[in-house]
Amino acid sequence: MPARWRTKSGCLTCRMRRKKCDEGSPNCQSCCRNGLTCIWSPQETPVGRHCNAPSTLNNHTPTLKYPSPFDSPSRESLFQYFASTMIPQLLIPGTPLDTGNELIPLAAQYPCVRDSFLACATLFLSQSSGVPAPPQALTYYSDALRYTRRMIEESRVNGTEDWLLLQALLLCIFERAQSGPYCEAMSHLLGASRIMALKVRSSADQLTRTSPFQQMCAASLLYHAATTALLSPDISRLPEGTTWKQLQQFIEPSYTSLFAIPPTLCRLILEISRLARRTPLNDHDKQLASSLRDQLQPYLPLHLTPDETICSEEGHDHEAEEIKKAAQLYALSADILLLKATNPELTAKDNRVQTQVKQIMKVLQSDVQGLFWNQHYSWPFAILGCVVQRETEMLFLLGRLEKLWERSHWGDIQRTANFCRAILDSRRQNAQFAGSLRDPKSGAPGCPEPFDMLLYPDWLLQLTG
Repeated sequence: MPARWRTKSGCLTCRMRRKKCDEGSPNCQSCCRNGLTCIWSPQETPVGRHCNAPSTLNNHTPTLKYPSPFDSPSRESLFQYFASTMIPQLLIPGTPLDTGNELIPLAAQYPCVRDSFLACATLFLSQSSGVPAPPQALTYYSDALRYTRRMIEESRVNGTEDWLLLQALLLCIFERAQSGPYCEAMSHLLGASRIMALKVRSSADQLTRTSPFQQMCAASLLYHAATTALLSPDISRLPEGTTWKQLQQFIEPSYTSLFAIPPTLCRLILEISRLARRTPLNDHDKQLASSLRDQLQPYLPLHLTPDETICSEEGHDHEAEEIKKAAQLYALSADILLLKATNPELTAKDNRVQTQVKQIMKVLQSDVQGLFWNQHYSWPFAILGCVVQRETEMLFLLGRLEKLWERSHWGDIQRTANFCRAILDSRRQNAQFAGSLRDPKSGAPGCPEPFDMLLYPDWLLQLTG
């Protein structure tokens, strides 16, 4: 378990960084010196401690009574682990790190958000030790759900609060992070999408600007919806495309994005995943598919031009190039899925498919220790596992997934690795790899190609049994 914070009464930022705090008001010297946002719990503001007068933050604290966020050493340590270790890992690459600072005071104010923090921290720590989720993680998770439901039932929310959106996303993260055979995140995604739709409407009516925190949450929602949909049999529960298009415009009015996986691209992936579940396509679906292909083109490597490369004042920006490659990785995988959705008879051996596969493998193999070594890049592996033609390629993917699991302990990584192993075993048994020495006729009769299974609503269940 991580060490206790060095300061017991300093700002949350110094506690998170385990640094001494002079408790200066309104910003401590350490935060000012390091250019950090000085964050205080509403119960521990420097004004409230150094003066007898009531804190000016009291008008903004929730009416619901809640205990101190650090009521025991173990909870304090878990909270610090989530804040200092997990938040940077959960942010989509490209997100400004200081944006995550806004999560901490919300957790200090709302017990349900705090319990979600603790549930995720407990889960990650246990999986890092190679043990199943302990009962305490499920207890925190259940408490977070129960408390949130009670506030909703008692009409203590209007549906557009930042903490409520964050809470839905944290519950989704917990479900995606747990390493069981199935992911039950869809109901939380549905709730988050409804909250976000209300926020978009409210913002348009009041002509208010979107805060960086709201942009981060909206981008996170789009990311989780896009990367969960393909693996979920109940994708139809999510709202239709209009909601997601409005959400994308709410975040990102132009093509340029700080996010390595741009919200625009996430929306396209979500719609392509939805199309894949509707084959054979009707005329309206075919028109939508054509539109999605046109929108996908700017992200594909062959269509990127030197003018689109972001450069710093000092010249070539390597980080910007890596972020561009991340978008390419997702776009190439999405293009393969779109090809299959619009051409159900297409096989994985088709030259159009293998051209994209070669580009993806080239990107992955060129990145030895860099950008693509965290849980955010598991989604393309689900597509690749169904289309690679050589056993060595599948073994490369499995090796990479094992390393990703060791680094992130993210449940979706393990689930992706499990069905890739199932594909490996099936294709070995049925001589479906290129260059197989076995007679293809010796395989099981009528055994579907994994690429075909991407169109099945319950494909994951069929592969993993």
